[in-house]
Amino acid sequence: MRRARARSAVLTILCGTVLGQGLVIAVSPLLTRLYAPTDFGLLAVVTAIASVLGAGGASGADRAVAVARNGSIPALVLIGAVSTLLVGLAAAAAAWTMRDLLAAGFAAPAFADLWWIVPVTTVAVALQRMATAVLARRQHHRSIAVRNVCQGVGQTLWNLGMASTGALGLAGGLAAGRLAAVLGTLRPRRQRTWERRAPVTAVLHVHRRFLWITPWSSMLNVVGQQAPGILIAAAQGSATAGLVALTMRVLGSPVGMLADAVAQTVAGSFGRRVREGEPIRAPLRRLVARLLVLGCAGAVGVVLCGPAVFGAVFGSEWSTAGEYARILVPAFALQVAVSPVSQVLGMLGRQHVQLAWDAGRLVLTVGAVLVPTMCGAPVPVVLAGLSSAMIVSYLVMLALVAGAVRGDRG
Repeated sequence: MRRARARSAVLTILCGTVLGQGLVIAVSPLLTRLYAPTDFGLLAVVTAIASVLGAGGASGADRAVAVARNGSIPALVLIGAVSTLLVGLAAAAAAWTMRDLLAAGFAAPAFADLWWIVPVTTVAVALQRMATAVLARRQHHRSIAVRNVCQGVGQTLWNLGMASTGALGLAGGLAAGRLAAVLGTLRPRRQRTWERRAPVTAVLHVHRRFLWITPWSSMLNVVGQQAPGILIAAAQGSATAGLVALTMRVLGSPVGMLADAVAQTVAGSFGRRVREGEPIRAPLRRLVARLLVLGCAGAVGVVLCGPAVFGAVFGSEWSTAGEYARILVPAFALQVAVSPVSQVLGMLGRQHVQLAWDAGRLVLTVGAVLVPTMCGAPVPVVLAGLSSAMIVSYLVMLALVAGAVRGDRG
């Protein structure tokens, strides 16, 4: 019965994600006609900065929610909200002070006037993460699905409705979508289920590992995801960068949607088991095994049909991206199985291990791109190095999670 509910939960969240992100992808050809290339440049800058800062904006309170006692949740929500506000103010001060420098450095002249989008988007990202953490703890899977739909609808409506404003209409869609997601999941509670509220000072002490370590880990995680693609784009030229970017998007979109859906169910179900002292080793092994089978099945399809499918769907000139997909897909297949369960380290008090892994993954993947590039290796060799580094990283994470639950007898 529990397994059936878990599958239903994943499908519910996944459907909401597909609908929301599918809408964003569907209007992309229209957006390229409504906005100039420089507007997309500003979007890239805002996305990169706000994604990193927003990941740590709640100071780890969003991760602590999964395993905290009921009475600690109000304090954690307050801590997350205050931290988000402070990070947003700091981002605003930095963006305003450096607006001209960043506009010139990223070749995004609109940033000089629209610098304020960065702190607003940072706050929106952090608030969405906090709201999602609370919904996942309560296992409100339909609400998470609604959140995903609201995000896609809000972002799309802003992009289309504000097209006359230029760069603001495109870059502001990130914040609009995430704020719509937060508002779309708010609803009055019919009854109070919290225990007696714990004082904020006590919650700060009990969850200090989350609050002091997790923000840095979360930000490093985002940087580790983005850095290899940015380095390849900078080193290999625009044509190659376009091929690699398409490959990453085609592989990363379904993997990201599935991993996110599973991660939300893991946060709810595994978080409850940890709070109640129940073993998680057996369900964890079953989950990883099933996700590995799913990931491997998808990888086989890409290896067999990648270039032909890319050429047929995107045009013959893009078939090279299919060859790149063959090289990278083993790493993405492993990511499907490992990414959702990596949060177990934090649940079991291993935040320092998670931080070390995030830092190590960043060094390993960046080195895997830089070393062969500096040696003049061709793009397939660079991608093979990146794929190998990602595989090693995920295997290490899998070993770390297995070690963390080794004492379970369930």
